[in-house]
Amino acid sequence: MYLLVFIALILSFVTKLTNCNERPVIGILTQEVYWSSFKNLVPLNNSYIAASYVKSIEASGGQVVPVFTNRTTEYYMDAVKKVNGILVPGGGCAFNISFGICQSTNEIFHIVKHINDEGDRFPILGICLGFELLLITSIDGKNPLTACDSIGMNLPLNLIPTMEEKSVLFKTMPKDVRNILLTEPVTANHHIHCVTQKNFTSMKLDHFWNPITINEDENNLTYISTVEAKNYPFVGLQFHPEKNAYEWERNDPHSWSAIYSARYFYDWFVNECRQNKHRYIKQSQLENELIYNYPTTYVGKLKSVFEQVYLFDE
Repeated sequence: MYLLVFIALILSFVTKLTNCNERPVIGILTQEVYWSSFKNLVPLNNSYIAASYVKSIEASGGQVVPVFTNRTTEYYMDAVKKVNGILVPGGGCAFNISFGICQSTNEIFHIVKHINDEGDRFPILGICLGFELLLITSIDGKNPLTACDSIGMNLPLNLIPTMEEKSVLFKTMPKDVRNILLTEPVTANHHIHCVTQKNFTSMKLDHFWNPITINEDENNLTYISTVEAKNYPFVGLQFHPEKNAYEWERNDPHSWSAIYSARYFYDWFVNECRQNKHRYIKQSQLENELIYNYPTTYVGKLKSVFEQVYLFDE
């Protein structure tokens, strides 16, 4: 009997390994050149992805394809069929769900929400602007944001006590990473918009999301810094874990503990992306769409907030 139980456990373990997608492909949304310091370098119809997001996904074991702005619903449906997760990066936009990265986030959010409802686990990670856009799209384009001043602030996270047991991030977080994030100033914050707890509740964001952590800006305004969807593998971070290792213009945290703890968020996300079997039917199509087909442009010497970017002629 013990032998049968042992065999069953081994088979279960092997099945889990077999079902795990070890070659995840992550789509990163491009965005319009809105306020960036390299704005004068490129035509207005160009879009970009900061290379730090690509590097972070690659460091966690994923490949990257750009998902372009201002495309049709059919385009985004096709993109979601081929990739294993979507990253909505930080940056700037006009918060207009009919244009640019706001439009593409809105389209993808509703497509992905539907396929998750059908039992197909598909994650989305939003960083800073991406965090804000996920909240906006979840309440049909209404804007819950408040002006705040959290530019260049390196902060520890303040975990909301009632959310510790509910959080998917903190549930699997190693104890040493948790200790760093909650006690050391390792999260890089660069945002002028915040979501307060009051707005979060009054605009009914709490119907879809759990607020997991909070922080304070320069003026002691308390804002929500991490959210997780209640019933979907969607996570939003108001801070920038990719900057710790890959961006150098600002005073971001570059200590060993800052880089080590920041990796957890991308590791978690890429591992979530391994849970579905979406794929490119033709390897040649994947090869033609991978980010490797595009050169990087060094903009750090222009005192940009980024070191390198990918530019796309759309």
